[in-house]
Amino acid sequence: MENRQAGTFGWLPGPNAAGDATGQIKGYWSATSVRQNETITLYVTVNPSQTYALDIYRLGWYQGTGARLRLHEGSLSGTTQSPCVPDATTGLIACDWSASYTLSVPSDWTSGVYLGLLTNAQGFQNYVLFVVRDDRPAPFLYQQNIMTNQAYNNYPNDGRTGKSLYTYNSYGANTISGETRAVKVSFDRPYADFGFPQADEMEFIRWIERMGYDVTYSTNVDTHADGASLRNHKAFLSVGHDEYWSKEIFDAIEGARDAGVNLAFFAADTGSVQVRFEPSASGLPNRVMICYKSAAIDPVNGPTTTVAFRSPPVNRPEQALRGVMAFVGGMVTSGTLPDYVVTNSSHWIYAGTGLKDGDTVARIVGYEMDRYDSQFAPPNSPNWTLLSHSPFTNYQGNASYANSSIYQAPSRAWVFSSGTISWSRALDGFWHGSADPRIQQVTANLFSAFLNGAPEVQGLALSAPGATTAGTAFTVTVTAVDGQGAPVASYDGTIHFTSSDTSPGVVLPPDSTLSGGTGTFTITLAGTGSQTVTVSDAARSLSATATVVVSSAPRAEQLRISGPATATAGDAFSVTVSAVDGQGNPVPSYSGTIHFTSSDTAAAVRLPPDAALSGGQGTFNVTLTTAGAQTVTASDVASSLPSATASLTVGARAADHLALTTSASPASGSSFPFTVTSLDGFGNTDTAYAGKVRFTSSDTLPGVVLPPDSTLASGQGTFTATLVAPGSQTITGTDVGTPGISGTMSVAVAQTVRSLKVTAPATATAGAAFSVTVVAADARGDPVTGYGGTVHFASSDTSAGVSLPPDSPLTNGQRTFTVRLTRAGPQTLTVSSADGALTTTTNVAVSAAPATRLIVSTATPTPTAGTSLSFSVIAQDQFANTDLAYAGRVHFSSTDTSATVVLPADSTLVNGQGTFTATLTKAGPQTITATDKVVAAVTGNVAVTVQPAAAAKLTLGAPNSARAGQSFPVTVTLTDQFGNVASGYRGAVHFTSSDLLPTVVLPADYRFTAADAGAHSFSVTLWTIGGQTITVRDTVNAALSDSHSVSVGLL
Repeated sequence: MENRQAGTFGWLPGPNAAGDATGQIKGYWSATSVRQNETITLYVTVNPSQTYALDIYRLGWYQGTGARLRLHEGSLSGTTQSPCVPDATTGLIACDWSASYTLSVPSDWTSGVYLGLLTNAQGFQNYVLFVVRDDRPAPFLYQQNIMTNQAYNNYPNDGRTGKSLYTYNSYGANTISGETRAVKVSFDRPYADFGFPQADEMEFIRWIERMGYDVTYSTNVDTHADGASLRNHKAFLSVGHDEYWSKEIFDAIEGARDAGVNLAFFAADTGSVQVRFEPSASGLPNRVMICYKSAAIDPVNGPTTTVAFRSPPVNRPEQALRGVMAFVGGMVTSGTLPDYVVTNSSHWIYAGTGLKDGDTVARIVGYEMDRYDSQFAPPNSPNWTLLSHSPFTNYQGNASYANSSIYQAPSRAWVFSSGTISWSRALDGFWHGSADPRIQQVTANLFSAFLNGAPEVQGLALSAPGATTAGTAFTVTVTAVDGQGAPVASYDGTIHFTSSDTSPGVVLPPDSTLSGGTGTFTITLAGTGSQTVTVSDAARSLSATATVVVSSAPRAEQLRISGPATATAGDAFSVTVSAVDGQGNPVPSYSGTIHFTSSDTAAAVRLPPDAALSGGQGTFNVTLTTAGAQTVTASDVASSLPSATASLTVGARAADHLALTTSASPASGSSFPFTVTSLDGFGNTDTAYAGKVRFTSSDTLPGVVLPPDSTLASGQGTFTATLVAPGSQTITGTDVGTPGISGTMSVAVAQTVRSLKVTAPATATAGAAFSVTVVAADARGDPVTGYGGTVHFASSDTSAGVSLPPDSPLTNGQRTFTVRLTRAGPQTLTVSSADGALTTTTNVAVSAAPATRLIVSTATPTPTAGTSLSFSVIAQDQFANTDLAYAGRVHFSSTDTSATVVLPADSTLVNGQGTFTATLTKAGPQTITATDKVVAAVTGNVAVTVQPAAAAKLTLGAPNSARAGQSFPVTVTLTDQFGNVASGYRGAVHFTSSDLLPTVVLPADYRFTAADAGAHSFSVTLWTIGGQTITVRDTVNAALSDSHSVSVGLL
């Protein structure tokens, strides 16, 4: 009746989801479930403070809308509650909020999953979920698995403080776990993000209520608190992600099964991790869930240690209860979910689905999945069955598979595990669009068995041929069937065969069991006429009979042989020989002996020994080894029947070695052809050989040329190679991918001249003769004694005085010559054959002869007097080479012998040269000479022209007496500090006199020119009788001045 009520889509989220970082509106209930007529408290925070609305919906079918609105509170007062702070040790986040709203659950609220939709005044929304229980003994108990949701809940998911039982989505400081994850989580806090992680459960709820099953609801916290209540129902349903159980939950579910309650786990990774509960800070029981995930840090050690159930010290693998279990790598995290692949399709659970082994149901395996793990015991059941084997590639990129399973416990309770979290997607397409009627039928079949029991065997069905030949085996099929004739896969009885034919030669199957409710068996009858075969199960009073008409055997008239059209050399193949009648039917009564021959007479051929046929037929193994068209012939030893021949084509085996051959007689340095053939162990060419051949040789000298890595064409290839070393050499071909496939050939390489080897000293002295030996050598460097060709010499040293040998023949392949080089430094000596085909060059480092002279040079040929002058000295031999080894001491002298001259002290040179400074002071041409202090002949000089320095003194030259009114000459001369006339002076001079008469004539101011060369003459006329002075000075530099006294007399 409930789902006939009007539904609504109003429960679906709007566009503005509240977030944990801002906390526009969030909330949680004081309990995970509540009974009718009881109260439950809501805790809400809004940011900022504002009013909010509360809408409560019951989830179900409701004509496809998915929910029914049961309560609307339009304007509730909301405040911003205090932040929820994690405990520093355990990471526990428990909110200490003030109550916001109390709900008294009406008596007409049907048991189910209820969803509260919170909407603040700004339009932001969030969900709060709880379950209404009625605790009535309905056939089906649906468990809402909120414990696993809480384990993954990392509220507040703000990237800073939120924590769950997982490190991947926990933030902030490390806890006692050594990581950011918490070891305790509380139900006294909102769920992260939108607050509704139950998408898969939603599709299951829609389907089960649409189908009209009588179901009541609870949570796994209720199972923990009152596990005995599970026994009030025919079936317990765990839906969605149910990874975390307490010991009390495990005990309750296992106990329910053993009490005859059917179990269905529509999920994966179910019951794999143990938790404990403790009360909240306010004393409410079961509000804090504890899971250390490590026995090393859990303070409780024993049956309730919070580790995986299969791990020590708990040691309680869930596979024995569920039939399958979670496994490492049992997860996909991206892309389309894998397909469900059917096995054991004859099981009653697949009845009416049309599914066969290997059929698939799309996209319902994952995102977590289970499988049977052989490391752990399966359930205690003779009919435990794996219902699927679904291959997939897991999140690590590894190939894996998942299983679903079903079994019947000794209590007669059925236990089903879907092995996938996403089974519900095939029940209803609301979220994922993956509804599949076949999975809906499987689930309906399961629920029917829960309610009414599994299909029971009502009879045996026997299928046999209507006719057979005496002495010829035939097959029959036996099936255990229910009242509708459908196979009953759970049948575990023993069947027994009998026949009306009691003749000698009758063969009946032994007592047997069926597999999946069916089995195929072989029977041979001997008596002719109408016979019966009966199969029976005495324990269940079941039997079935089939009639078979048996005819007598005909007379053999010929032999027939059949076999494959092709075979591989060395591989055994089967041929079948039949003794047949005129219509070609086998004659079972034939008793002759068969002899075999073949066109392939190779030693390794294996033919069957002479043999009789069984029932007129026989199959034999033959092994041929020679590739090509071959025959196998079967003959009657007594020649009572014509022989029969089968033709076939024998192909080579895969090559196991290579054959390298050549008819050439190779010469050193000359290419020659050779052939490579891929052969099998019998010498057949493997025309299908596709390997790549790599070539190597015992000859590793430069100049060896081998083919590149190559493939063969139809098992053969012709190549060329060039070997250099004379004598016996090998070439080997090796398969690049399979080095064991290889082959080698040996060749004798004739000796030829490959090079000229020149032996010369590494060093020589300029002008000194040295010996050079030339050898005509083969590739290994050995002399070719038969060579007498002419050789020509050349050198990089083309100086006069170089002496090279004339063109000359070698004797017995070699000869020694005399060479003289004169230019110091690295030089080359090149020897070539007359035709230029052979050329070789050697390096000789020529050092200078002892020095015979000193070369003095300067970059300043016109130094200024008194200024330092840089010059260099180089010791050279007679060929103008620098004598790097010169060790003499050099003395310096100059034509300028002035006292102010500065010359270098006696010095040595470095690597035959040195740079020095000198200061000359006498203007004009001068020389600087360097002379070896011991060997005076080793000398040299450089000529320079010394320029005067700047003017430092002005001198006035004038007569001591003059006549009044008569002009007389005066001279002004500028000299530098060393007394040299300052020819470069370009200053201006000014004259004054003590004679102040206006008739006095003094020179005007005068600027010196280059033509003056530092001295200039002037004319002066004085008038005043007596001693007078004439003064001249530089117009700028007052330090340049001079005066002269002149006695002026009468005319």
